[in-house]
Amino acid sequence: MFTHTNESERLKHMSLEEKVGQLFTLTNRGTELTERTRRLVAERKVGGIFLDMDSLVTPEQVRRLTAGLQCTALEEGAGLPLFISADFVAGAGCKLQGGAVHFPKNKAIGAAGDESLAYESGRITAKESLAMGVNFNYSPVVDINNNPDNPVIGTHSFGEERGLVARLGRAVIQGYQEHGLIATAKHFPGHGDTNVDSHLALPVLDFDTARLESFELYPFREAIDAGVEAIMVGHIAVPAWDDSLRPASLSKEITTGWLRERLGFKGLIVTDGLSMKGVTAAYALPEACVLALEAGADILLATGETPEEEDAMVEAVVQAVRSGRLPLERIEASVARILKTKERFGLSRRSTEAGLAGADFANDPAYEVISLKLARKAAATLNGMRPVLTEREEGLSWTLLWDRQTEVFRDLVKESFPFAGERCLDSYKDAADALQACGQGPVLLSLTHNKLMDSEVLEAIRRLSAERKNVYLVHFGSGYDLRHLTDVPVLLMYDRAPSLQKAAAEYVLDKELQP
Repeated sequence: MFTHTNESERLKHMSLEEKVGQLFTLTNRGTELTERTRRLVAERKVGGIFLDMDSLVTPEQVRRLTAGLQCTALEEGAGLPLFISADFVAGAGCKLQGGAVHFPKNKAIGAAGDESLAYESGRITAKESLAMGVNFNYSPVVDINNNPDNPVIGTHSFGEERGLVARLGRAVIQGYQEHGLIATAKHFPGHGDTNVDSHLALPVLDFDTARLESFELYPFREAIDAGVEAIMVGHIAVPAWDDSLRPASLSKEITTGWLRERLGFKGLIVTDGLSMKGVTAAYALPEACVLALEAGADILLATGETPEEEDAMVEAVVQAVRSGRLPLERIEASVARILKTKERFGLSRRSTEAGLAGADFANDPAYEVISLKLARKAAATLNGMRPVLTEREEGLSWTLLWDRQTEVFRDLVKESFPFAGERCLDSYKDAADALQACGQGPVLLSLTHNKLMDSEVLEAIRRLSAERKNVYLVHFGSGYDLRHLTDVPVLLMYDRAPSLQKAAAEYVLDKELQP
């Protein structure tokens, strides 16, 4: 491993292009190492690669991809291991098609309220991520979601209370990092009390400093106290701190002035994806990269649409240094932090080469037990919901209406209960029509959506349920949807992770199911 002395020596011997390369984490495309990505690593000397959904299929496939990436970095690139990152916000299996644990999202963990289980979710995610070659996780979300109309954070947040968010965020961070996975608290300075999705436009956090310090910043202070290695700065305007309305990710007043100086954060500052509309609606990507570094970012996370756009981003930073716009010392400070973090987390040439020859990925069944424990504790009943699929109900003509994304739940209840009929729905938006077509018998309705549901659709479901008086909803979605479902008996599960679907089946059947 390179020591602090070697780190300084390494910096002295790096070319400007190598230093600039370390600042970039660019997106891989596809399930295999392509010539396009190989070129980014070998020729542009990038320091990190982000694995998006289309790069993640199975643990074995991800391990082959990451091994290829690291071999390229060591043999053809800068000679330094890569940060290989992913958005494993709900376990290493949440973006895969199987083979690793898909934990409940943070809102369900918040509903469970168990710090030890939150820590365990972090520990297991770390072990499975590292076994696949992913060493940097853009998680946890520590935004406080106290705005019911927030279109993007929602169930990614642990909840509405600052203490709960901070406590569980801290536990997950420690679970990750005590087992070797770099954690990232996001989205500084807080994306919870907004009603705009920064993927699509620029949200404004329009509060005074007293409110921001006492509320939004609280979980970030706690994360820093817990030793979080990285913080992701969001594309969020904060007029109280920067009246230019630049996104926080491009604002020196916010990134350096608040995060680095006032909060005293000494770790890595990562931008949220610079390709998001919260940035690109006003700035070209190459200019955004330079502005983010001027603001104080260490790592530029971006997705280029073409190889030429990727080149333009890197070249813009190189030219900004050569022209004197970006002082070399500013770049070297970030590179030094990056090298120090790679050292601290064991990303040396020797350890990476040894890891490439490691054992095959193996999913531990005990990990799924932890996920199910969380799911059982998260389940919440409202409006008189009860276990409805018991023996005394078998003589009734029950109908099961289920969203196709809740197939795990459907299969488990069908194995144990004799439904008179069933219908698979393509979307929750089909539920009202399906209810109208049902006979007079009781209905078990299983719905899901990863964002807030349409209020008009929910109102139609409420109205039909009130007329029938025998509709029971299992809701694998946001609790905020229930504002429109007054008096409908509901089992609230928050999202559709497999363990949550199993816990829901256990509840309505009133029995524990075998693994």
